Amino acid sequence: METRHESSQKEKLVVLKFSGKALADRERLEAIFRELKGCKAVVVHGGGVEVDLLFEKLHLEVLKKDGLRVSPKEQMPYICGALGGTCNKALVGILKKAGLNAIGLMASDGQSLITTQKSADLGMVGVVKPHRDDFLRLLLSHGITPVLCSLAMDDRGELYNVNADDVATAISALLHARLYLISDVSGVLDRQGTLIPTLDRAHLMSLAADNTITDGMLVKVKSAMDIVENYAIEVCIASYREDLLGKKIREGIPCGTTFIG
Repeated sequence: METRHESSQKEKLVVLKFSGKALADRERLEAIFRELKGCKAVVVHGGGVEVDLLFEKLHLEVLKKDGLRVSPKEQMPYICGALGGTCNKALVGILKKAGLNAIGLMASDGQSLITTQKSADLGMVGVVKPHRDDFLRLLLSHGITPVLCSLAMDDRGELYNVNADDVATAISALLHARLYLISDVSGVLDRQGTLIPTLDRAHLMSLAADNTITDGMLVKVKSAMDIVENYAIEVCIASYREDLLGKKIREGIPCGTTFIG
């Protein structure tokens, strides 16, 4: 009997998370999505840059704690407007222009994810866990590409701002689909600046020990490796500038750095 994991691999089902820098290059994104035709995908995005721009225009204070945006309840309408409105609809428009049938959603729509508050001192910042896959699979089965913003709602109807990487991880685990973290970073590089095509835990730790990877990149790669080990799925870090990125994703051709367990 075929397992769900085997079935999803056969369908070439992937989860694509785009960083803010990638979202800014509309022309390149359109090319990626044109190349992606024929591959079932769920697209996830954040939008911190757009939130900051809106807050600046409205003279609202931007508060952060341990790298996370503090999201007081009174600020949520503006955060939702930027993430679920400006960013989400702009990205849906890019997909439609590329010829894909896209729909913009919150991360928790269809009870795909369970949402809870991260901590009271961060306000309406949420954490998510995989829950039900039927809604997203229904959309995908009808040729619809879900575009998920990093907003989620709990069972009381409260809205939360969620880290986009966490959303992408939860959706990837839910669907047992390969996860692509797409930004302006080409992947993990060695000391000579050469791309490392595959990376396991032992190699990662050696790169960290000799300071080949540090700071933000170290956090990113450790997170990617945790995803691989916790959910038994492959994770790739790649640049939106990589030639024929959409085609490579569609055809399963290696791109960027692939993390393996």
